[in-house]
Amino acid sequence: MKRKILYLLTLAGLMISAGLLSATEQDINDGTFLFCLKHEIEPLQISQSNDVITVDNDQLNSFFQNHQISRIEPWIINATEIDKDGDIYLNRIYRVYLKNSNRSSMEIAKSEITQFPFIHSSEYEHIRKINYDPNDPQLGQQCSIPAVKADLAWDFWDIDVGDIPGDRNVLLASVDTGVEITHPDLEHSIWINQGEVPSSVFNSTDTNNDDFVSATEVLAYLEANNLDTNNDSAINLRDALTSSSPFTNSQDNDGNGFIDDLVGWDLAGWSGADDNDPFPREGMTGASTWSHGTHVAGTLASTTDNSTGVASTAFRASIVAVKVAREYQEDPGITDGYSGITYAAKAGFYSDAFTIINNSWGGGGYSGYEQTVINNAHNTYGAIVVAAAGNGSNSGGEENSAHYPSSYGNVISVCAMGCNGTWGHWATYHSSVDLAAPGENVLSTVIGGGYQIRDGSSMASPNAASCIGLLSAFNPTWDNDQLIERILESADEIIYEINDEDYLQGNLGTGMVDIHKAIGGNIFPYLYYYSHALLNVQGDDDDVLNPGESSQLRITIGNTEGWQSATDLTATLTSDNPGVTIIDGNAVYGDIFPGGIQINISDVFEFELSDAIDLGEVEFNIDLSTTDASGEAYTQSVSFSIIVSLNQDGWPLDMLSEELYNVETSPVVIDSNDDGEMEIYFGDYSGNVYAVNADGEEIVNALFPFNTGDQIWGSPAAADIDNDGNIEIIVTSKSKHLFVLDPVNQTVDLDYYAVQFLMGTPVIANIDDDNDLEIIVGGFSSPAKIFAINADGSDVPGFPFELGEKMIKGLAVADFNDNGKVDIVAGTENYNIYLINDDATIAPGFPYLTGNKIRSAPAIAETESGKIILSGSRDNNFYGLNADGSLRFSVLTGDYVVNSPAFMETESGLAIFFGSLDGNLYGIDVDGNPLAGWPISHSGSITGSPVIADLNGDGMAEIVCGTQSAEIVAYNLDGSTFTYFPINNEFGFAGTPTITDTDGDLDLEILIGSTGNLANIDFKDEGNSDDYWSLFHGNLKRTGYYTSDPVDDCSGCSLGDVNCDGTIDVLDIVRAVYIIMNDPPDADECERIRADINEDGVIDVLDLVMLVNEIMN
Repeated sequence: MKRKILYLLTLAGLMISAGLLSATEQDINDGTFLFCLKHEIEPLQISQSNDVITVDNDQLNSFFQNHQISRIEPWIINATEIDKDGDIYLNRIYRVYLKNSNRSSMEIAKSEITQFPFIHSSEYEHIRKINYDPNDPQLGQQCSIPAVKADLAWDFWDIDVGDIPGDRNVLLASVDTGVEITHPDLEHSIWINQGEVPSSVFNSTDTNNDDFVSATEVLAYLEANNLDTNNDSAINLRDALTSSSPFTNSQDNDGNGFIDDLVGWDLAGWSGADDNDPFPREGMTGASTWSHGTHVAGTLASTTDNSTGVASTAFRASIVAVKVAREYQEDPGITDGYSGITYAAKAGFYSDAFTIINNSWGGGGYSGYEQTVINNAHNTYGAIVVAAAGNGSNSGGEENSAHYPSSYGNVISVCAMGCNGTWGHWATYHSSVDLAAPGENVLSTVIGGGYQIRDGSSMASPNAASCIGLLSAFNPTWDNDQLIERILESADEIIYEINDEDYLQGNLGTGMVDIHKAIGGNIFPYLYYYSHALLNVQGDDDDVLNPGESSQLRITIGNTEGWQSATDLTATLTSDNPGVTIIDGNAVYGDIFPGGIQINISDVFEFELSDAIDLGEVEFNIDLSTTDASGEAYTQSVSFSIIVSLNQDGWPLDMLSEELYNVETSPVVIDSNDDGEMEIYFGDYSGNVYAVNADGEEIVNALFPFNTGDQIWGSPAAADIDNDGNIEIIVTSKSKHLFVLDPVNQTVDLDYYAVQFLMGTPVIANIDDDNDLEIIVGGFSSPAKIFAINADGSDVPGFPFELGEKMIKGLAVADFNDNGKVDIVAGTENYNIYLINDDATIAPGFPYLTGNKIRSAPAIAETESGKIILSGSRDNNFYGLNADGSLRFSVLTGDYVVNSPAFMETESGLAIFFGSLDGNLYGIDVDGNPLAGWPISHSGSITGSPVIADLNGDGMAEIVCGTQSAEIVAYNLDGSTFTYFPINNEFGFAGTPTITDTDGDLDLEILIGSTGNLANIDFKDEGNSDDYWSLFHGNLKRTGYYTSDPVDDCSGCSLGDVNCDGTIDVLDIVRAVYIIMNDPPDADECERIRADINEDGVIDVLDLVMLVNEIMN
């Protein structure tokens, strides 16, 4: 009976007559069974001639003839009288083959044979499967090495001075499909049976005179003497195994019962004939099941630190290659598995050592004979038997069941986990499992000199066995029971915290194998960095560590539970970062008991940062000195990082009343209650409008947080919409509502229901004949409308205007026909860009048809040559249109353009900046020509709009935006990167920055939303954002309208100095109020420009508020 990837193991069936557990139907081989003679009966003498089987027992001969027995053979090859457990002797167990392979014939024969008085018992032979699922061949990282903490355990050896981890006298056996002993990553780790090396070549092969012949020395001898003994045109270890090799002499020199077993043994051959070459079946590929044993061997003990392939935890151990698969099978069935266990156990015993035997196979069904083999290996030969716990059910899911040999006594049963300790829900779990180990994404050796990543408990088992090998190398006098006890008691129980399902508790063994603790936990403390605290940060007094600042430092050190105490601990602080100067790097900690922590409360460290240090994580090292359990000096180094950032203290924000979710809005920053401190307002996809102060503390009152009922995509606008002296926050929502919020009175002044999705940013402007401001917004439902709404919620005459084409982003407004009222620019889902007059008519020459949807909020630039309408499109173009609807230019990018442009005056004229989903930030002139140094490429798409400000106050503005690869970038006009940028964030940026002074310290902050937080970058130089396009759509009214300054003689006085007397004071407030109230004809253009502080094209209360703040600060 043949099954896909099933191994027929030499396993006995269950003794039903003894009342043991029954095997399932699928676990039993119908064509064979096992029987055992009583121990007082001599082993059988077997002969076969012309398909006739005879033994030296007439009753059995008659039985064989009556039941058509075609073959009989010893179950355990070369078993002797000492190979026993109780009254079961392994040299008296036989396998019989039936000519007619059917269940009923086998059952009858198995039952009848036990009636003979000289028969001890009979058992089924079980079908087992290999416990791995092959993956596509690929190279990758060995996550299993750090998962079992092998990299940490190796530090117990001083590798730098030649003290190499591991020991070649540690034997790790791959009892499997054979091992490619010629693999470049295995050949130097192959076990050489010292007792089988003929004396005639021992000394000449042992070139380093250490009385030990290694595989490396055997290879060197063969190569030096040009010994291609098998005539395959290659010199390798297989040449040492032929009859013409000087390393064979046809004698059992070590007395283990096997002749010339120099590197291991093939107990299966082609069809049962054994020999000394444990190589897999010839002609097989790395992807075949025949590579299974080679993959296991590489995990057990591939040569480590050899600049080749992979590493093994055991680092420097020896591989005992044991082949137990008969080669007549295309898909190998392991017919001699328990003979292999016995051979491997003897190999160690007769080498004055013991063997750690790995068995990456198994299945259901208990067998007393198999348990006898295990007990014999463990008790008689001192071996350690490790076995895979199984790969779950046949249907591919997890399974709670016994599995053999892993569930037998004296076997370490290993279940498969992910390298991060997670349970993959595909493997076997059971109360008989002893240990967990990495069994997913395990990279190891395969046939053909290659490597593959494979999954399965077949991979977990050798990972655990390799750990035991390293533990044995560190403790060479320990016996098998001591090693087993230590590897189990030191396992990491964290897997039960990671996988907290009730049904798994206690069924994954004692924990994930932890070789670091297994070796060191009895001798050393295991110290770790727990936390740190900065004290007395010297700089801008915001307790956030910035470049150029110094700080004192407390570091909490912990000692791991289950390790030893640290006595008289001292610590030295260092850093390899050239931007760090250690001022005081020494501290005394005293004693730390296992599970405890200690803090340098008074004996603090101190360090200083340079102005030029890079932002981000700055790594520090702590060299710890103490004594171990024996009183010897012990040192350990731990590392940690301190964040050097420009984050505002208390930022970024990721959790307020609720967790922030996709902050696309550009925040509004105003002093809404005239207390001299700024408030910050923004919305997110949860539908909430939040209010926070400059420290990131949420303002919770009768109004905020305010829930709009659905997602907020557009940025809030701000203006005194109802002329009550208070600045209101205007916000739109996917709930189809527009809200006017009064932060001062904590009231909702207006809830306008549009019956359409309102996705875009609202615009505040005067579109009619009165002197009041209106709210203008486009709808995103069919038939889409443009709304113009008065402060009392009434519609402006002529509105809503049914455009019939949905608008997902905001509008832009400017007075195109010079009648004192704004006109509207809109981009639609129907690929069109519209100019709509204030009287709700479509301007001549429009719409302009692009090649795809408009998902960009248009903007308008006023130049000496007239107004330009600018917008991106999903046809990958950025368009510039003249006021008559004609195309001025288009710029083709590599992907959608979904953001809005920013503007800046330069010596060469107006510069325009925009981003694309192709990751490029573009800079062009008014005719669409690229600026020198632009575009600039990024790894992430740019969805939010760029903004502009003079970050360091040098009179030269910088262009700032965020990317979806979680970077804030800033560039000079020539395209060079600005100091300290890019600045990284945890989440990708979705929003447009707002740059302003949020905390009144005269330097600028950059507020920008991401998919998971709102960041606030505190730039440390005094800068200027008032004179620039420093927030979405250029101003808080979100008009999207830029007016360049053509009046040269206005440059002599700054914004706010309305009367141009060189001082910004109450006289400027009086003049600004007069201009607002009376619109006097004597107010010249320069005076009006100086009074329009926020440069939104309208002189209003918002300008007065900013003027008052300027005077007070």
